[in-house]
Amino acid sequence: GINAEYGGNTEDDKKKWLADRLENVVGKLEALDLIEHNLKYLKGCLLNVGNSYNSKAEEILIDAAKMNPTMFEIWNELGDCIWKKGDKKGARNCFDRALNQQRNKVSLRNISIVMRQESVTKEQIDESVKISKEAVSLDVTDGTSWYILGNAYLAQFFFCGQASEVLKCSLSAYTKASDDEKVLSDPDYYYNKGIVFKYLDNYSEALAYFKDALMIHPQFNECKDELDSLQDQIERTINLIDNKGKMKPKNIANMMKHLKEKIKGQNPSKVSVAKFDDLQLGQNQDKALNCVLISSVVPNVKTPFVCICLDSNETCFAVNIYNIDSSKAPRLGDVLTIPLPQKYAVDVTLGNKSIKYGMIRVDSPLNFMINNRQLSKVSLAPLRLTTTALT
Repeated sequence: GINAEYGGNTEDDKKKWLADRLENVVGKLEALDLIEHNLKYLKGCLLNVGNSYNSKAEEILIDAAKMNPTMFEIWNELGDCIWKKGDKKGARNCFDRALNQQRNKVSLRNISIVMRQESVTKEQIDESVKISKEAVSLDVTDGTSWYILGNAYLAQFFFCGQASEVLKCSLSAYTKASDDEKVLSDPDYYYNKGIVFKYLDNYSEALAYFKDALMIHPQFNECKDELDSLQDQIERTINLIDNKGKMKPKNIANMMKHLKEKIKGQNPSKVSVAKFDDLQLGQNQDKALNCVLISSVVPNVKTPFVCICLDSNETCFAVNIYNIDSSKAPRLGDVLTIPLPQKYAVDVTLGNKSIKYGMIRVDSPLNFMINNRQLSKVSLAPLRLTTTALT
């Protein structure tokens, strides 16, 4: 492999080693009896290896495309080459020209990615998912196509309403991608899968995948930030739960009184009111949970709004609220009424410490009430995209 053989300690050493090897192979290609456009195509492919733009590769591939404009592989390679210099529009044009010759998975995958890197709209993200699905349909054994589809679904989660069902579609696609050895060597695969598990509130799996990504790429700073952020959120949450929000017994008693007053003021409904310990893991149909907020974990762009709450039995647990504008979020002493509560059990190990606590997931501020009042759409505020799902 390059890392073992190039014989230098810097990135420049590696690039020089690779350039020398490529020139050697290109020289051998020229000695073969190949049709000229095929020779230029292969030379362009070799010079286009790596993540850096190569002007010579672009020049050769343009010549190849002029000689045989019906060969879709040439257009795909040329698109990939000029993409590296930041020309997304030019790259998209090349991929479109390749598709005009033949519907193929490489062009479709690349167009899906380019669409997510352009000025992003809901319509573009939805179309990106559709195009990725077509790429998969052309070869269901290609792990890269499944991986790109997983990324498209993940982008759709962030830009199109944050529905947990979309995350499950992303996870399913990533699982299919894992059958391909090429995908398993990519740290982004583990990172993005970790993001999916994080937003599905499966913290043990999220932490494991972030660590896997860092094993492959120790300098993956974005992944390290996610790992640190999630660990910090978990540690602060369990600290507040164990200490009941660090509140004095007198203040807790006042909040319990406030909780009972709000419960009395509620109108009867078709759902039955349940305590936290009465709930089953997963979604609880025909039930509602009342609780009072005693503390919160200050959120950042990478975390939901985490409330520390007590029910009328003074059982302490976390409530993760997604997609909420922090200015509209519940405050200390507010009573939350959560219909059809989704219950999770957090069970992770950080260092030598085993951490376990109960949690309720709320996908949207429209799915619960504060002090017996329903929130409006102005309370919505999507999380920011913190993944490599745009690629």
